[in-house]
Amino acid sequence: MRNEMSSYFEDPEFKESLAKYEGMVENHTPTYFDADELTDIAEYYTSKGRHKDADKVIDFALQLHPNDTDALIFRARSLALKGKLKEAYMVADLIEDSTDREVKFLKSDLLMEEGRMEEANENFKQLALAEDNDLDTLIDIIIDYIDVNQEKYAEEWLVYLAKYFDMQKLPEKNQRFRDLLCDYYTTFNKPELAIPFLRMTLDKKPYSITHWIELGKCYLQQGNHEEAHEAFDFALAINDKDEDALALKAFTYKQCSNLEDAIHLYKKLVEVSGNQLRPLLTLAKTYFEARDFQSALKHMQELMERKSEFSKYEQAELHVTLALCYAGAGNPTGGYEHIRIAKDLNGTDVENCVHIGQFYLMDEDKEDAAVREFNYALEHVPDDERFDTLIVIASVCFDLRKLELAAKYFEQINSEFPNASKATYFFLVYCYFYLQQIAPCMRYLAKIKTEVPDMYESLGSDDGLITDKRFNELLRELKENISNGQIDLSKYL
Repeated sequence: MRNEMSSYFEDPEFKESLAKYEGMVENHTPTYFDADELTDIAEYYTSKGRHKDADKVIDFALQLHPNDTDALIFRARSLALKGKLKEAYMVADLIEDSTDREVKFLKSDLLMEEGRMEEANENFKQLALAEDNDLDTLIDIIIDYIDVNQEKYAEEWLVYLAKYFDMQKLPEKNQRFRDLLCDYYTTFNKPELAIPFLRMTLDKKPYSITHWIELGKCYLQQGNHEEAHEAFDFALAINDKDEDALALKAFTYKQCSNLEDAIHLYKKLVEVSGNQLRPLLTLAKTYFEARDFQSALKHMQELMERKSEFSKYEQAELHVTLALCYAGAGNPTGGYEHIRIAKDLNGTDVENCVHIGQFYLMDEDKEDAAVREFNYALEHVPDDERFDTLIVIASVCFDLRKLELAAKYFEQINSEFPNASKATYFFLVYCYFYLQQIAPCMRYLAKIKTEVPDMYESLGSDDGLITDKRFNELLRELKENISNGQIDLSKYL
């Protein structure tokens, strides 16, 4: 359904309704809309992260159509996602037709929000039987589980669906099912299985921006930046102002450390989006990464003037980011008040704790405070996000040349996630080289040569991961001594 709605948002009829609504808001001219028009506009704003705008649309929809089922369902789901389950159930009770199919889905959705998974699943079973195991109903059930990241239940329902439909022929014949498989595989980190289905769709619908974007995301998941750029280029060739394609292509540039081109695209995104807050914040953060701290500060100060438009949790992110900009510009003292405010607003958020730790590392003699923040983040991060959080912490320490601390966290990754440890070897060689710890430095060099030969071949190149001449010269010298037998790496393994 995610691809389905995204495709619908490209439809001229929807764009006309959206333009009419935004014209009404801008000009303060009351205009009549059907309830489904307004619900679709709210879905669109939600897909763009504009949740306040979506809520305003539903407010207007319920003024015009107080008993509309779809608008009430949207409001109930919106309240549930904010953790306001009591209010969500109150809104659900206002819906007159309890037999409506979407109302039954809402009931299961609310149960899932409460963590009552078995009860939700039983409701879905009853719904599937009532609908005679209709294909669209089964697809919608699986999508619901994908949306809440429940791989186990999604897989069970895919197996159930396979009892009634030919799984060999169905992807070829049914677009919704192809989109479902793509959602399933990309959500649960199997992009290589989604790519053939996306290619199949693009052979049939070569002008689908949505599917080009999804293809690019799959390549990003694989770390294949060249193919990702190409997919986003196809999307932008169809519409050079598509916000998702612009944002993702800019992000791909960032992944390749091409911050100049990323900034150029983020500027265009800000222009296209009409100075929306998230693109502006992303632009400011990219200036920070590019070490253009004055530009970052300028944009952050502009955003602070509009901070009332952000939620409480987003305001905490704003204050932390502004504090980092002050520290980057050599004035950490100017950032401490913003750190205090951020902690008051959302001091327990894992991502905020990591960035607060980063701020402390950017000040002198505050390493202990940084470690406390990092440790808090690692104690409270969900298990499925722990690896990513460790990578971010280790990378922050590495970028700030806190190499002893970076080595500690990279070693922790090796210990906890041995199957993903190869990504850390190069950084550990670098850390231990500058820490003058020869044995571990050589051990990780040996592991690279044995386990990641392609990486070993590129070591010492000035075009490699790090353009550190001293380090690269050492690597070239070491590799020469290893190749002529003067150094035996095997004794370090």
